[in-house]
Amino acid sequence: MKTKSKRAAGVSPAEPSRCRRERILKSQIFRQDAGSTLSLPTRLERDTLLTPLWVAESIVQEVERYLKADLPADWARRLAAKAHYLYPRHKHIHKGLNRPGWRGLENLRMFMRHWTAGWLRREHRMLHKRLPWSFGNGQPLPVSA
Repeated sequence: MKTKSKRAAGVSPAEPSRCRRERILKSQIFRQDAGSTLSLPTRLERDTLLTPLWVAESIVQEVERYLKADLPADWARRLAAKAHYLYPRHKHIHKGLNRPGWRGLENLRMFMRHWTAGWLRREHRMLHKRLPWSFGNGQPLPVSA
């Protein structure tokens, strides 16, 4: 018995398969809003039990408190999105976030501080100049009086 190829069956090669279409639809439904209760945990959240958006918000608050300035509204979401993007793609980050105890959380904070310093240097140069050099290496900011 000879099977027909997708092209012969009238399905264009650019059209995703039924199974793939269903996965795309489910991901769009459950990922409409990251803060939604319908949101499924991502791979990073399932593997490490860390919630990057919460960690990112704490890093943004730390920087805003130190600099006494407001960062752009989407800064925390950008940091969380970068963590979600890099986790499955880079072995170094994957291993760092899967450390036992509090080490995974501390490594995520370190990475986010480093990314924040880089973005500030690129997008808001004057704010970056007010940060201590150690912040770009992932160290916490000193408590300002």
